[in-house]
Amino acid sequence: MADGNSEAQRSKHSGAIPLDAVDWAANRRRLLAALPDDGLVILFSGAPVAKSADEDYPYAPNRNFLYVTGLDRPNQVVVLSRPSGMVGSEVAFIEPIDPHAETWTGKMMTVDEARRVSGIDDVRTEPHWRSYVNRLVSSGRWPTVYLDLERRAWGEPASESLRFAHELAEKHPGQPIANVYPALAELRRIKSAAEISRVRGAVAHTRRGLDAILHHLRPGSFEYELNGHFTGALLRGGVNIAYSSIVATGVNATVMHYVTLRDPVGADDAVLVDAAAEFGYYKADITRTFPASGRFTAEQAALYDVVWDASQETTAAIKPGVPHAELNRITRRVLARGMKALGHMRDESELDQYYFYNVSHYLGLDTHDVGEYRELEPNMVLTVEPGLYLKHRGVGIRIEDDVAVTASGADVLSAHIPSDRRGVEDWLAACQATPR
Repeated sequence: MADGNSEAQRSKHSGAIPLDAVDWAANRRRLLAALPDDGLVILFSGAPVAKSADEDYPYAPNRNFLYVTGLDRPNQVVVLSRPSGMVGSEVAFIEPIDPHAETWTGKMMTVDEARRVSGIDDVRTEPHWRSYVNRLVSSGRWPTVYLDLERRAWGEPASESLRFAHELAEKHPGQPIANVYPALAELRRIKSAAEISRVRGAVAHTRRGLDAILHHLRPGSFEYELNGHFTGALLRGGVNIAYSSIVATGVNATVMHYVTLRDPVGADDAVLVDAAAEFGYYKADITRTFPASGRFTAEQAALYDVVWDASQETTAAIKPGVPHAELNRITRRVLARGMKALGHMRDESELDQYYFYNVSHYLGLDTHDVGEYRELEPNMVLTVEPGLYLKHRGVGIRIEDDVAVTASGADVLSAHIPSDRRGVEDWLAACQATPR
């Protein structure tokens, strides 16, 4: 995580509330309280992944480790235990300062910095953590060792946590090991005010990036060129992109995860932009569709209005107690009604040709954030993203907003980003009247 000064500057720039050691400490308390026994929790920040002989992929901390520590450097470990008598503790292990490494890759985190960021008083250097865990497990005080054993796909490489589970089982046969991931995912479903504020900040930065695209969107501009303007605007604001941006013109917009970005914008194309900022590791997820000519064609306008109606009716249904699956049922009903009215369909069963995903997912530290989908609850953050994709007509239209569930309804965090058809056209015209 960035140093305190730059974090404060970006928070002020986006209107977001900065998270601090108090927030991370609260997450640790909530996690330990959710466990069924007085076990040990061991979490890892992860290590960079090699890209080639002399380069790593950009490092990103394990999100569950970040959630309970606020620490974002590689090769860090935290060991937590729930208080039982006088034996509860929080210990973080970080890499020791290596002056030679700092010459090549920059300043490393100090013990004092780790204490300040995380709120964990007991911070030690990394080489000692296995010995520390061995002493704790050998004492027999903790009935279970909890590790983050998430595995999203059968064939994916084992995480550091999974590898350590095998190591621990070998060194301490019979020691019960359990998966803490479900408890963490359950906690992350519900956001604090500061977390929602960070998502709101990410949305604010996203708007600036979209403005930059619209200043340069014209027939003949290239998808990669527009993406460069978006990325540049975010970097100038001191934040990163949340995910690989989609800038898709014409028929390319019918490909859900189109990231080739190589084609020129056609004169009458609709250009779908699914791109967002990450602010303090919390992500926005925004999609808008723009007319290259400045005005949607009659066919594009008719389809756009159907998607808009689905967006509005789905969002209006958001409130505590509504099953998450109900949102997609509403979206499908509105899209089918509109497509039948336009003569594209005769029966709702045909909709799968034009719309083929779930309208909503959770949003937070991950773009598709973790947690089981059940009834909506206050302080959940989720997307609403209906769309229609007519490959044979060379047009794909999606509108995606970010929404926080309130005690009585929905707070659309992206409401300041125009999404109705006339609003989008006027926004494009205003940006192009003042090119950069």
